[in-house]
Amino acid sequence: MFQSLPVEVQTSNFGGAQGTLFNDNTDASGFPNSSGNVFINPQHPITQMDICGGWVIDTITTTYQMSDGSTKTIHRGSPVSNSNLTSVKLNGNEIITQICGFAGNYSYYNQSLLIQLTLVITDTSNGNVRVVGPLGAKNGLADGKFFSVSNPLALAGFQQAGQNQLGIAGLSIVKSNMVE
Repeated sequence: MFQSLPVEVQTSNFGGAQGTLFNDNTDASGFPNSSGNVFINPQHPITQMDICGGWVIDTITTTYQMSDGSTKTIHRGSPVSNSNLTSVKLNGNEIITQICGFAGNYSYYNQSLLIQLTLVITDTSNGNVRVVGPLGAKNGLADGKFFSVSNPLALAGFQQAGQNQLGIAGLSIVKSNMVE
């Protein structure tokens, strides 16, 4: 049977669970209690991501495209540091088709964290693909377990807001059936 209404699922958490829980889908749109008004646009959900990462992923600031054409920007994790900031802007035809990385115990900090992220971005008008990353721990230095999630709608997870260098403890991805 064909599903005509959005069904959203969330992956398990990759990394740690210390700090406070966050869910950008809920914070951006009030989902599931938004009465069908304004949601994150499932066809073009993310317009920009700003990621700070040195040894681990410290900060993720995401700008979401809403179903009414407006945008909402949500900051997670540590304060932004321009010295290790990567700003990823998507054009009107681009979508993030995959988020992958490493998460798990990071021995230097003696806790489980989001260690590394890579974004795979596809231009839906011509099929061109670009890859941004790896961000965070450099290749060969990423401990933890590999994860990969296609067609993200929004980010969720655990943050240690305000703590330098330990901002994003764990990451979970919210997905929608409207793009797969």
